Amino acid sequence: MKARTALLGLALLGCAGPSAEFEGLPTAPLAFVLRSVEETERILDEAEAVQSEALGPAEDELDVRLEKLEQLAGVRTAADAVRDQQGRVALYVAPERRLELPEALARGARPLDWSADHQRLMFSWTQGGIPHLFEWIVASGEVRQLTTPPEGQIDGCYGPGGAIAWVQLELADGKRVARIWLRQPGEAPRLLTQGPMDLQPTWSPDGRRIVYSSQSPGELSALRWQEPSGVASGSYGRGRSPSFSPDGQWIVYTGRTRAGWRLFRMRADGAGKRPFGASGYEEHDPTFSPDGRFVVFSASKNEASPITRLFVRSIDDSSDRQLEFAGSGLLPVW
Repeated sequence: MKARTALLGLALLGCAGPSAEFEGLPTAPLAFVLRSVEETERILDEAEAVQSEALGPAEDELDVRLEKLEQLAGVRTAADAVRDQQGRVALYVAPERRLELPEALARGARPLDWSADHQRLMFSWTQGGIPHLFEWIVASGEVRQLTTPPEGQIDGCYGPGGAIAWVQLELADGKRVARIWLRQPGEAPRLLTQGPMDLQPTWSPDGRRIVYSSQSPGELSALRWQEPSGVASGSYGRGRSPSFSPDGQWIVYTGRTRAGWRLFRMRADGAGKRPFGASGYEEHDPTFSPDGRFVVFSASKNEASPITRLFVRSIDDSSDRQLEFAGSGLLPVW
């Protein structure tokens, strides 16, 4: 009940007028996956039901739940649960606390990266059971497919001058691997990394490095970098979810600590690593604002929590602000 009360509170806040607290944030829209209040409540119900089944019911407790009755009656199916989890892509204009739901972005799409001019949004979407990359053109509302079958592409980013990089799922020696490919304008796609699990690529604004999260079986994620030419490469150490500042001077990422996942930042060459603020939540998926003054990230109460909310942190560590909208949000891209 406490979680639902909080969500309803957010719904009311989303209807409020402009807030001075958010006036300093950029007007460029933030793309993220939105789960509505109703979807979030159903996800919470199902998570609680799973936990209750694992613990076993109390002897004097009769657990009659609306969700269970709906499932037994055939009203709610497994597909309905997947639909709630998928959510849909939303755009949020922070200073105005305005939320938009582009019709062109189908349910289940995942925002990945904005172009440098903020006029194209790269996203992943599954067709026929295989994920591929697309881009949404803001001015026209047109959707273009960027990658094609037969392999699946689950993540990607824009590079300078029309280049793109993506994570492709492939079979190598009978095992499923995730490797990074890139395509320069006028050139054929080219393999950049060897896997076995290379994810979350981000391209430096000057085009000189692609930074990504790499993981081997039984090991924690490490941040690695690779020149697009493939000549030079290196490692930054442990971490995941890297994001470059617009001027290319900084990288923010998440690192594992005793307190859980927290934000860190470092110079583009790996120097000056240090924790970056502290919210008391599990912190994930940081990305810089277009003006480089803020970082948006998703936060959850703990790793097991199915609910995430979005916070904005100023680059000088001075404050955190929770973005106010009805429902829950994840996978922010600014």
